[in-house]
Amino acid sequence: MKKKIGTLLDEELLWEAKKTAAETKKSFSQLLEEALKTYLEKLKKKKTNSGVINRTRGVMRITPKVLEEIMEEEGVYEA
Repeated sequence: MKKKIGTLLDEELLWEAKKTAAETKKSFSQLLEEALKTYLEKLKKKKTNSGVINRTRGVMRITPKVLEEIMEEEGVYEA
């Protein structure tokens, strides 16, 4: 269900958006809705990728050879 809203936008931004909507043969409403969806999806992705693994990715810079040597050490797999 669609819902009508009212908002204030910068005059130049509004003009650019309306111009772009016309150039892409979309309504201003469609353009605004697509832009908002894209923005929200981007934010959602950022939140999803902000876990410990992603934040610490690449922190320990070692060569594959060194990693292999560590993994071959006795007791590595013991808890």
